[in-house]
Amino acid sequence: MTQTINELIGSVVQILLFTLIPFIWWLITARKKENFFSWIGLKKPVGDKKKILLFILGAFVICEVVGMILNNTILKTEWNVSPFAGEGIGGLLAAVLYSYFHTAFSEEIIYRGFLQKRLQKALGFTAGTLVQAFIFGASHVILSYNLITFTEGVALLLYPMLPAILIAFINEKKCEGSILPGWLIHGTLNVITHVSQLW
Repeated sequence: MTQTINELIGSVVQILLFTLIPFIWWLITARKKENFFSWIGLKKPVGDKKKILLFILGAFVICEVVGMILNNTILKTEWNVSPFAGEGIGGLLAAVLYSYFHTAFSEEIIYRGFLQKRLQKALGFTAGTLVQAFIFGASHVILSYNLITFTEGVALLLYPMLPAILIAFINEKKCEGSILPGWLIHGTLNVITHVSQLW
């Protein structure tokens, strides 16, 4: 129970920290044009629900298959060990909170809600998406630099770029800028990683 409470607190702190820079930017540049939640994409997805669901499912399957292949071939070190590994059922709620809120929600706010939208406005969708995806991939390498080889570093740069690109496409092109579909994909990918290591 303590682990779950700690994770809940950690998730709230992480979300607040990852929302702070976008919020300050919005205050300075867009406060009079659009409300903050809509500006970062925290809004209901708009579009054909069946097509959105198919895109979400397709992106999820592609990312999961590529991730499984990489984790069983190139990425064999301890870079992706869950903080809940070996916790059993007692770690389940904390792992779910961590997966959907601590990492996925806060990262979707900063990467697809803030960076993607600002970069695509400045550079266009394709270039903005590639830059956002590169930054997202690079952050994974930086956080794991002392645990990986050069080859793993390249794979770890490129692999997160795949979901970052797919999520940006779904959010921006199929859901009128909502980051909620991307959050669902990202959180579910994370939860599979963390829950699979509980036992």
